[in-house]
Amino acid sequence: MDEDLTTIMTVGKIANRLDSLPKPDLIITDETHHSLAKTYRKVYDYYPDVPRLGFTATPWRMSGQGFTDIYDEMVEGPTVKWLIDNQFLAPYEYYSVNLIDNSKLKRSSTGDFTNNSMDNAMSRVIYGDVVKTYQEKANGRKAILYAHRIGYSQSIAQEFNDNGIVARHCDATTPASERKEIMDGFKNGDIQVLCNVDLISEGFNVPDCSCVIMMRPTKSLVLDVQQSMRSMRYQPNKTAIIIDHVGNYMETADDVPFGLPDMPRNWSLDSWKKPGKKNKNEVSVTTCPNCFAVVLGNPRICPVCGEELETGHGDDLENDKSASIERITAEFHITVDHDIAKYGRMNPQQAKSYEDLKGIQKARGYKPGWVYFQAKQRGWLKQTGGK
Repeated sequence: MDEDLTTIMTVGKIANRLDSLPKPDLIITDETHHSLAKTYRKVYDYYPDVPRLGFTATPWRMSGQGFTDIYDEMVEGPTVKWLIDNQFLAPYEYYSVNLIDNSKLKRSSTGDFTNNSMDNAMSRVIYGDVVKTYQEKANGRKAILYAHRIGYSQSIAQEFNDNGIVARHCDATTPASERKEIMDGFKNGDIQVLCNVDLISEGFNVPDCSCVIMMRPTKSLVLDVQQSMRSMRYQPNKTAIIIDHVGNYMETADDVPFGLPDMPRNWSLDSWKKPGKKNKNEVSVTTCPNCFAVVLGNPRICPVCGEELETGHGDDLENDKSASIERITAEFHITVDHDIAKYGRMNPQQAKSYEDLKGIQKARGYKPGWVYFQAKQRGWLKQTGGK
């Protein structure tokens, strides 16, 4: 690229040099989901007659605001599924071993969860469980862990080190020289687990990183996609491992589902809060009670561990939340215990008590050990005496 014909700068530098830069013939913006921010708008407003071209994998804002003020048309590229099938992204396995109490999460005025509520939700997290799950699902893999606070990230890194797994913490306040040392160490393999706080998401390219550990709850679809897919850079014979300890895959924002990386999405320049606009999730997910893999749809056999899954008599009925118990019984001419029907349709992540877990176990026919494991992950064993 001819440097005499092209100006490449961060948006902040450009905004502060508008009077001294040559007028462009075309403005190209990367990660253009940020383009509604004031600094970007300052540049666009300074050159109102200059055409704009933007690139992003996630054209969405947490405010629900659309991009019609910035762009006239959207050209959608290949889907994530196509990119995986054609070896531009790595396939993945997604596990959700939820360690937090999501009911304690509260949103701030910006739309994302507050730090204090995330602290409360994570009050029972045992860092050893994070390490144990990594060892079970991704042992030896180069991993990036996302935390919500510096103290949490540092503590988890220490837990990894205490278990003989080289880990370092890094965040925006880490001195530049130390940050470079840590990043270089991660890239060359001296560091196995890189723990960070909102530092590594966009533009971080380490192809042999094949694991992401999510310890940062969010209501931002952009943040979820950017972080969860950070391990999916393509390499031959690579399968990425995504470990979601905070249940982000179950989140929605303005009816836009987070779901899994290759779930179909209907992107648009319009506002997500446009009156009458519907963005309901039309694709269901299933969590295996044996290995905790999360997969699209309702397979009868877990594609990861081979466990037989309880998917009901018909996928359309099981995933239609408006379907009543009466409709199901009439359809199949059976008598249904209302407690069994209630718990059979409850997602394990929705359990609020030990009794809920026992109800789900009974309704779905899970092994008794499933209740103990789920209760242990939630820190409920003390209140039940471990029974």
